[in-house]
Amino acid sequence: MRRRILAASFWDLIDAFFEAQREYDETHYLYELRVLTHAEEQGVDREWLRLEAAEVSKLLDFTKLGGLRNGALYRTKEISHSLFRSQGTTHRFDRYISEVFHDLSILREEQYKVSTFAEEYRRANDLARYESILDEVHEDFPRRVHGIRTLFAKAQAELEGILRAYRRDPLYLRSLYLFGEETFRNIDAYPQGRTSHCWQVFPLGPAEASLLAARSFAQGGFKEQALHVITNAIKEAQREPPYGLGDKDKLVELHQDALALKRMIEGKTSVELTKLKLVEQSPRRGDDSAPDIGADRRDDDVLAHEDLSDELTSWVGSPLG
Repeated sequence: MRRRILAASFWDLIDAFFEAQREYDETHYLYELRVLTHAEEQGVDREWLRLEAAEVSKLLDFTKLGGLRNGALYRTKEISHSLFRSQGTTHRFDRYISEVFHDLSILREEQYKVSTFAEEYRRANDLARYESILDEVHEDFPRRVHGIRTLFAKAQAELEGILRAYRRDPLYLRSLYLFGEETFRNIDAYPQGRTSHCWQVFPLGPAEASLLAARSFAQGGFKEQALHVITNAIKEAQREPPYGLGDKDKLVELHQDALALKRMIEGKTSVELTKLKLVEQSPRRGDDSAPDIGADRRDDDVLAHEDLSDELTSWVGSPLG
């Protein structure tokens, strides 16, 4: 499911980027499989592999490359430009995506060249031009195929850095739980899908993401969704964090905050929830998007400016709890 876009937002960028990355990973996997198969059949190391034009032309799918370039990758590029480019400046993420688009376009043209022109030269017995094209693609194919994958990885790291600074963006938080499982499926860097993504963005992982999302849903009057997500926060806060990640003491505190928030939400109507100050309000850009993407933000302010402990205690101690 893809949300309706009124103007570019973080989630639109996330959705398009990971769709493009997933499609390219499939292309990369099939390329590697075919190359290794040919190397095994010839009994040589892949570095010394030499193929004929008909074999090289089948290493990549021209139609799929075009679908990626004109589909998810194009959306990623356009959304990235709209979010990050202003007055001659941009973000490293935007530069990496532009490089991916450029290199993929060249790779597609190289594939077309070897599948069309090389065969024409062979049939015309123009062996010099035939071999020239083969020499070019034998060098260019592996460099670009692997280089594009590296650029995707660099872009992902930059995107995660951006999201760490704006992890309280309401649209991002809500979309994470409405569409996250689908968006992050089959991503190599996220073996556990949304859960893996949360550990890359939120210092306290999915427990923190769930607590923030629950506050956002509650503030918007979406009581049912808020209760569902806060229940998830309670469960996640009790899990053992992955090695080297999270802070057990802070997770204990977060667990208590989540329990208190759950009791408070249960004791309020949807209308009453909208009148409470549960999340930090900030001006937005575009369609519910976080503002000032290039501004400096601390990454270690975990829930700091949203401390509701005193307010929650009073709610929990009231008859509504």
